[in-house]
Amino acid sequence: MSLLSKIVGRNRIRKAARELAWDPSPRNYVTLAREHVIAGNPEEVLRVCMEGLQLHPGVAELRSLGDRAQQIRLDKQIRGLQQDLKHSARPAIWRELCEALIAAGKPDRADDVARQWHSTSSEPEAVFYRAFTAAELFFHDHQAKDGQEAYDFAEEAHKLMRQDSRPLELQLSITTRCGAWQEARRCLAKLLELKPGEPELEAQFRSVLSMCDGAKSLEFLLQRVERSGRFADDKPDLSRETARVAVRPMLKELSSDSEVRAAVYLRGGTALVQGPRGATADRTARAVRELIVSCRSAARRMKLGRPVEVLLEGDFGSLVLLPGEQGSAALWCRGPIKRRHEDMLATLSGMSHLVGGPGGIG
Repeated sequence: MSLLSKIVGRNRIRKAARELAWDPSPRNYVTLAREHVIAGNPEEVLRVCMEGLQLHPGVAELRSLGDRAQQIRLDKQIRGLQQDLKHSARPAIWRELCEALIAAGKPDRADDVARQWHSTSSEPEAVFYRAFTAAELFFHDHQAKDGQEAYDFAEEAHKLMRQDSRPLELQLSITTRCGAWQEARRCLAKLLELKPGEPELEAQFRSVLSMCDGAKSLEFLLQRVERSGRFADDKPDLSRETARVAVRPMLKELSSDSEVRAAVYLRGGTALVQGPRGATADRTARAVRELIVSCRSAARRMKLGRPVEVLLEGDFGSLVLLPGEQGSAALWCRGPIKRRHEDMLATLSGMSHLVGGPGGIG
């Protein structure tokens, strides 16, 4: 940037700051943040956005600018740590790099760094961060092997760090998110040995103890998380009443098109099917569920993230699958999928609860 450009940029920033001082409106916060973006000051962008969001938490542009500035700051930090690692591969650098990559939303790269650290050192901290990054990868991608790996490395780290609560806290996070209450109870018992009389731990222990009867194993629950793409503690976004009103009419509207052979909505172990009837509806729903599970598993194994839309075409026509967070939707047509069909499926896959009744199968 030329000297003249820098002078002009500083003047624009001072002017925007004065206007903000007179009127701390969302528009003026955005204006000042944008001027800092132009000047290449990510730290200032982040500061202005955080200040603005405290006063105006609903401003999407401030949040977007702040997120981008935070990403730029983290990327710069990561590059610096990678350079430091080449010259001095000490534990503090490994640890900070893993945490920066996690904060940047890159758990796969953090896991690679932790693997590299663990391969060059058997120190307890390396073992713990191997567990930590694997857990973050599990929470992000829902792949069972990552969850089991994180739990096992945390167990190894606990044996090496008996007075350190972090490995047990990590195991507790994994088990409670999956609903593995027997394993969670054991983690809490060990944590209470380290922190006797801790009121929050004691309350959590009593709560978990009441849910242990008939609880499934961790291995089973990890596989269930991988199949469903959901954790036991995931909260729905919409009410049952919303789903009762919306799901069935939308499925009926989809199936009313002469080109549509089947419209399916899946949530957990329940499905609603419009088009096929009886045993054919049951087979259709099971086949769609298997396809969605297979697509999710394949995407996670290839580290592609979560599949948003899958389209299959052939002599059978077109089949589109939308594996949503709150439910999955599918449509089988004789010809191409229409845009309005895709829009309705996208709405359906965001539904939170499926209410049973005629047409539903379990």
